[in-house]
Amino acid sequence: MRVALVVDRFDPLAGGLERWTVQLAAHLLGAGHEVHVVTFAAASHDLPVTVHALPYHRSALARGRRIAACIAGIGADVVHDTGSGWSGDVFHPQTGSHLGALDREIASHTLLRRIKAGISPRTNLRRWRMARLESLQARQARRIIAVSHRIRDDLAARHGLPHARIAVIPNGVDTQRFAPARIAGGRESMRQALGVDSAVLFLGAAHNLRLKGMDNAMRAVAQLGPGAHLAIAGGTPDGFFTGLGSALGLDGRLHFLGQVDDMRPLFAAADAYVHPTRWDACSLSTIEAASAALPVITTAMNGASELIVDGVTGFVLPDPEDVGGLTERLRRLMDADTRAQIGAAALLASAGHDIAENLRAVEAVLQEAAAHPP
Repeated sequence: MRVALVVDRFDPLAGGLERWTVQLAAHLLGAGHEVHVVTFAAASHDLPVTVHALPYHRSALARGRRIAACIAGIGADVVHDTGSGWSGDVFHPQTGSHLGALDREIASHTLLRRIKAGISPRTNLRRWRMARLESLQARQARRIIAVSHRIRDDLAARHGLPHARIAVIPNGVDTQRFAPARIAGGRESMRQALGVDSAVLFLGAAHNLRLKGMDNAMRAVAQLGPGAHLAIAGGTPDGFFTGLGSALGLDGRLHFLGQVDDMRPLFAAADAYVHPTRWDACSLSTIEAASAALPVITTAMNGASELIVDGVTGFVLPDPEDVGGLTERLRRLMDADTRAQIGAAALLASAGHDIAENLRAVEAVLQEAAAHPP
């Protein structure tokens, strides 16, 4: 089977989507398939795939047209698109609806900021382009993969799709890579580097700090006193976040770490993982944290919350703006015995969300689509 994978960036060291696509390519090659990658940026890798690097364009619709022209010349049996264009036989939006994520982020701002966004020509043009691209993707694809039931229901409602066209395949991770026994050696050195000592270290990871609720994580940790620290990997804080940290009295207890290429030393150093996201299709980082035996606190807006038994393998907040509820759950995790009990249950449950099973399920959908061409 000749498979074309469409992704904005093909990079084994980049974010979750990019890294996952590299893993899918490796799996398909191992299964004997021929793999082509259509992308706008390809980092160094060692896979025997054919890479079609396209010139980047600021307009998502223009990028989609370039993808369509490239796909036409490959002669693929099946095309898998993660959301870059509308040429996919299988549309697999791992980040869910970009328009939905934007709307959730705007809704988290003050009333004045929401009003400004509502009348901004630039924001409205961006929303129109997003809506147009998503409509084309949903209409053109013969099969759609949703990473959670929440995303399935959202896509079905937005585009009038029958559930039968949408397969639900939750994300998976390389659970052995994050196994506690394999990462434990980095715990003390990382905690010393952060100056944590005997404090309880809560860990978060987000490139979009506001969308992932890191402001509420800061507010909650601030209420726990000097015995709690918060480390955030990923995005660089702007004036709002640095100012909020100072206003909350978190100086010395708040650690913005920026881009982190390998999260394993941080998982080893942390005592719990906090992800109070306002929108997440199915967070890979929460599954990785559970694989590292960390108790996870997230929200119902995270598709990966469907993999958590609330109060047993982690905590799920119904409302991402419930800072009081978040604080209460973090306070429960200040207790070492509670952390150990929930972390052990999370580790046991994470075995069912390994990347190998995820990739096999995606391959099956690709084979089905290839066997029934339009």
